[in-house]
Amino acid sequence: MHIIIGGCGRLGAEIAEQLSQDADTDVVVLDTDPLAFDRLGSAFNGETLVGDATDRDVLEQAGVRRADGLIAVTRSDNANLMTVEIATHLYDVPRTIARLFNPDREEVYRKLGVRYVSSTGTIAKLFLNEFEEESYPLHVHFAESNVSMVDLEVDTGGHAMTVEEFEVDGLLRIAAVRRGARVFIPDRSDRLERDDVITAAMKPQAARRIAGSVREPFSRDRGRGSTRRA
Repeated sequence: MHIIIGGCGRLGAEIAEQLSQDADTDVVVLDTDPLAFDRLGSAFNGETLVGDATDRDVLEQAGVRRADGLIAVTRSDNANLMTVEIATHLYDVPRTIARLFNPDREEVYRKLGVRYVSSTGTIAKLFLNEFEEESYPLHVHFAESNVSMVDLEVDTGGHAMTVEEFEVDGLLRIAAVRRGARVFIPDRSDRLERDDVITAAMKPQAARRIAGSVREPFSRDRGRGSTRRA
């Protein structure tokens, strides 16, 4: 697999290091500033190229014609969008994604069919979630809906319930269960145990339905040493 990363800020460097650990993945990182590559740690096992990711000549030097994916994470929304558009429409790169700083541009990105990550919107949601009394620890919030991926800690009322009994049609689905050091994807007939941590896709309406089966958003008071239970 051949992946191009446009931008070697902290995020680009972190992504590059992690991707390059796969022996079957070739990673090329682009940045206009040669000093930016100093952010790459000793674990990085790829190539670097000084140049503008929106420049077709630079992209071709990076191997865009054979690229399986491109990630645009510069500090400029315009540059990220242009890079993805060039890779997608001129070189048919099958998988592309752009970083988005300004959430006001999300509608434009969606209309253009550009896959993106809105760091501002995601981080804001994570911070706000910490101040919402009825919110559970958050993994992912889907900006276009009221569905979130959350953690739920099973209490006495949920002990011995099957996954099928716990789930709420249209409102809650279990993706994984952490039981001690073990994490697994459960069958619908698997029974939950007290203190299991469930990662689930959930709508807010489900909170009332599961209130007797899980502890109150457990990251809040437990982190302060409280023993409050639902």
